Amino acid sequence: MLKHLLMAALLLCSAAASAQSVFDVRLDPAPYSRTEAREQALRLVLARITGDRAQDSWVQDEALGDLQRYLQSEPDGPGYNARFDGEALLPLLQSGGLDIWLEPRPPVLVWLLDEGRPRSEADRAWRQASSAYQLPLLWPLWDLQEHMQIDTARLFEPGMLRDASARYGADYWLAVEDDGERLRWQLFGKDDDQALTEGALAAGDEAATALLAALNRYWVAEAGGREPPRADNPDPLEPLSLGQDAPGELSILVSGLRRFTDSIRLEQQLRALDGVEQAYVAESAGHQFRFRLVVAGSRASVLQAVAALPGLSAAGEREFTFRGGE
Repeated sequence: MLKHLLMAALLLCSAAASAQSVFDVRLDPAPYSRTEAREQALRLVLARITGDRAQDSWVQDEALGDLQRYLQSEPDGPGYNARFDGEALLPLLQSGGLDIWLEPRPPVLVWLLDEGRPRSEADRAWRQASSAYQLPLLWPLWDLQEHMQIDTARLFEPGMLRDASARYGADYWLAVEDDGERLRWQLFGKDDDQALTEGALAAGDEAATALLAALNRYWVAEAGGREPPRADNPDPLEPLSLGQDAPGELSILVSGLRRFTDSIRLEQQLRALDGVEQAYVAESAGHQFRFRLVVAGSRASVLQAVAALPGLSAAGEREFTFRGGE
């Protein structure tokens, strides 16, 4: 009965956690530098959503390069707190072709042997890792019945922990053995006869984070969930205008950017042009985007380089039509 109450309490905590957006991050402790804290928080959100796949993609570099576009707010609280804009981040992730999963992760019961001693509660490292990946964990009582029933020398045998886990009402459980040098783990499910996934890590302060990162990768891969692609950018309700540029600036207006990925790729191309120190979207409406370029030298030479970009055709002095998607 007590074990079911523990699981019920965990489910309540899990429900509360699910109300927290996957785009919310708390770093505690946090880097002293606000810039470093923001970058660390964004990397964590991307790792959480994509199962660490964003770190090997141009998507992460793009997001870090224009972090303010995706940072929604920085709420007060202990450590560093950030909320990122899912509406802005999701199209970027989709344009990179990354699998993502936004749903709450299922609770997992952790059977951990720490140098031969059963552990019945999380230490700081496990709590921080659980919070980082929003993975709800339950720790068993390791009462007399469990000590008598579970042969710790056979912890990884299929079925060894099934009955004990069932008394907690757990759908998933981890078998973990930390011998001080190596941490071995396996994930089991109530409907499966064999381990769902497994791994081995170097023991130490970062082992819990590495294990839960691997577990998060598993959930994202199993979900297989690419979000439905966004609809094409529609015609603007009101066409954009160029306006006047300040000294050292060059604005261009590009129409026909029907897909979010088109605007991202074009922005990257603009940044790479000789003479361009910075390029960003100043305004957008439907498939029209007004880009602002910070130029160090001749505006005319930069404008000529823009006109030579593949996929663009001139529609005016500083106006272009994008035809790269045709």
